[in-house]
Amino acid sequence: MTINEIFLEVKDLRTQFFTDEGVVKAVDGADFRVRRGKTVCLVGESGCGKSVTARSILQIVDKPGRIVEGQILLHRASGEVVDLAKLSATGKAMRAIRGKEIALIFQEPMSSLSPVHKIGNQIIEAIRLHFDTNKREARARAVDLLNRVGIPNADQRIDAYVFQLSGGMRQRAMIAMALSCKPSLLIADEPTTALDVTTEATILDLIKELQKDLNMTIMFITHDLGVVAEIADDVVVMYLGKVVERGDVDTIFHYPKHPYTRALQKSIPKLGYAGRERLKTIRGMVPHPFARPKGCNFHPRCESFMPGFCDRIDPPLVTLSKDADVRCLLFGGTDADQKESHGSQEEA
Repeated sequence: MTINEIFLEVKDLRTQFFTDEGVVKAVDGADFRVRRGKTVCLVGESGCGKSVTARSILQIVDKPGRIVEGQILLHRASGEVVDLAKLSATGKAMRAIRGKEIALIFQEPMSSLSPVHKIGNQIIEAIRLHFDTNKREARARAVDLLNRVGIPNADQRIDAYVFQLSGGMRQRAMIAMALSCKPSLLIADEPTTALDVTTEATILDLIKELQKDLNMTIMFITHDLGVVAEIADDVVVMYLGKVVERGDVDTIFHYPKHPYTRALQKSIPKLGYAGRERLKTIRGMVPHPFARPKGCNFHPRCESFMPGFCDRIDPPLVTLSKDADVRCLLFGGTDADQKESHGSQEEA
């Protein structure tokens, strides 16, 4: 991967929340890259740090959280590189990037859009914040955006409040707002979670179509591997704030390396299951943030657990190829007998 292909680099990102009960390491040394014009999917169970990673990129982490370490490098087409982690969250430089160069579709539009302002006014405000235009021109652009995302009677719906729209229309309005300034990177934080499968398919088709038309880079956050298989070019698997595996979508689906990635795939419902056959699940649950396991965070739930190693050693990120990494002692970082490691890998 050449430097010109990279749009965004996240290096050793650590975002923590300082509470009265203790420190929550929501993002704990995340490392990944986003290729220009491609779609990267961040996957993992709820509580694995995906949304906080997205909010960290845009410097909108809610208090008492803050970025404590790491780099978020934005590679502009001009060759300029900007470390977003070093910019002030309320400064002019970050405000100019937020919404214009990098936009975010929030997880739940009902709580993210203002209930006391009309949909159109919220889109118009975003347009006028970044472009020198009058209210009439901004309104015309907002109507065009609503038409483009498939909202019928957009010239009338622009004056509707959020509670007057269906779930699918609210999500489309959120997409229109995110696209209002033609961002280079669109971050979609589980944009289809609360939608029915028909509306979900329509929204996914819309995002892919808009990506093609606008030549956008997309970071898509989800826990639905079916969605990942449909839209992703690259996949980043996160667990408890760490990137445990990274690679292109074909490698992740056909040759998964990390036991967590394999467990996620096994838990996908498949056509042809007998009616009485139980779905496979990942045993246990994501640990409490104040009770993180020693060693590998996943070892209490891992089918390939190696006593004396996984519960003692925090595995490093091992590079398998130029575009694939894995954080697992099965692939390095321990003095365990290589035959034992190879055997555990084959058995898994």
